[in-house]
Amino acid sequence: MTSSRLLNLAALGFLLVVIVTIFRQIETDLKEQGIASGGPYDNAATYPRIVASFMGILLLVQLVTELVRKGDTSDASEVELSDLRRAGMLIVVFAVYLMSLTTLGYHLATTPMIFAIMWICGMRQYLNMAIASLGIATVFAFFFEVFLNVVLPLGIWNIFIPW
Repeated sequence: MTSSRLLNLAALGFLLVVIVTIFRQIETDLKEQGIASGGPYDNAATYPRIVASFMGILLLVQLVTELVRKGDTSDASEVELSDLRRAGMLIVVFAVYLMSLTTLGYHLATTPMIFAIMWICGMRQYLNMAIASLGIATVFAFFFEVFLNVVLPLGIWNIFIPW
């Protein structure tokens, strides 16, 4: 089995673990809190359930594609471990973001995370990156807080934007 095929299967396995974790959270934590029942507008589990289901469908399509491909590696090149550096850095940035979200709050944690993702992906126009990061974080905050009535993490300094 080629390393690229092995990496594809590993990535599919990782995504399967994510999907299973989402459904487990819905069936345990969200139900215990009483927020995983009712209609789609009252149910905090509706959106994660839809996203996880969509991810599952895409995962199934990719798995079937991978299995049908069999041993045909004529167009696939071997993947070196150094090629995985960017993906690893993105995972680390996202993990640090998730760990700091409750402490720093959404507004202080999200903008640097978006900036870091842009830097890892190769952007080097720092002023544009800073403006875009702040704009993206603000638009998402506005959408979630105003339209979806979601309370984003405020952090230890209780930073919020009164829309």
